[in-house]
Amino acid sequence: SMFEPLKEIVALLSTYGEQMPEEIHLQLQELPECWNSTKKLCLRVKKSVAPLQANEAKIIRGKCQ
Repeated sequence: SMFEPLKEIVALLSTYGEQMPEEIHLQLQELPECWNSTKKLCLRVKKSVAPLQANEAKIIRGKCQ
């Protein structure tokens, strides 16, 4: 959804005769997929780090007591 406004801006500019390079059009097609894979990677890392964070929190709690 965040890439749709960019696509609309490029379309609007083209109606006024401003042509974007082909690279821009390719990026607008590829970026949503890249963004989704980045979000999935973030979730996987968050899941793998959660036990480590919990362990560190436990150690810090022990030190504070």
